[in-house]
Parts: sequence; C-alpha cells; structure tokens
Amino acid sequence: MRRIVLLSDPRVRLEPAAGALAASGLEAVTVASMGEARQHVEAGAVGLVVGVASADWTGERASHLAAWPSALRRRCVVALMGPGFATGDGVRAFLLGVDLLVVAGDVGKLGEIMSGALLSKGALVAPLDPTAAARFGA
Repeated sequence: MRRIVLLSDPRVRLEPAAGALAASGLEAVTVASMGEARQHVEAGAVGLVVGVASADWTGERASHLAAWPSALRRRCVVALMGPGFATGDGVRAFLLGVDLLVVAGDVGKLGEIMSGALLSKGALVAPLDPTAAARFGA
C-alpha cells in the first residue's frame, strides 16, 4: 500500500484526511516534524501533506523541505493543505516550491486528489528516474 505522510499544524488538523486517503487505497501516517516526514519518505512514503494555517508557506518547515535533495523530492508528491488555497493551482504551487495545493475544504476529496497527483508525478519523473516513477504506480 502506498503511504502518505500527514504533518499537521496545531491550527490545521489533518486527522480527517486519513479516512479520505484510506478510501482511495492509501495508507496515512501522522508525524510531528519535517524530520520525521523525511524519514518516512526515505523509507518509501510517496506523499507528504503539510497542513498550513495560512496561504503563506514560509518558516522552518519550508526551509527544511527546500533543503531536501532533488532525488528525494522526486520520490514523493508534496502538498500543502489549508485555507486560502485553490485546489490544483499549479502556478502558485510552483512558486511555493511544492507539487500541489489543496484548500482545507477539500479534505474529504484528498484521497482522490492525491491518487491523481501520484499518477501524474509518476508520468513526469519516468524519463528521469524510472524507479521513482514505479513507486507512484506509473
């Protein structure tokens, strides 16, 4: 089963997301820090959903993610979930250095959204890293 790591913010709880992910055949694991999230990705998790309290993505978590090597980033889909986002806003996601944005109101659709994002990322990374692409189901 493909694993998605959930990193909540005290003001944005992602526990309801676990059910939506499970309904789409994805396993959810909740962690307390970006360091723990990285360990899960290194161990095989294919997605990371970070809860953010505002549409700004700055600070320690953003810096920590920016320091991940590109080979590690290719191995997962990184999504920000919180208020003030438009689900699927690719331009803003690019500007924030992540793969996907999800508005908090779409928590019930997170499984569908992440499943689609995993397939898309697999197709994108296939020419660069076929092993990473296989992890996504591509």
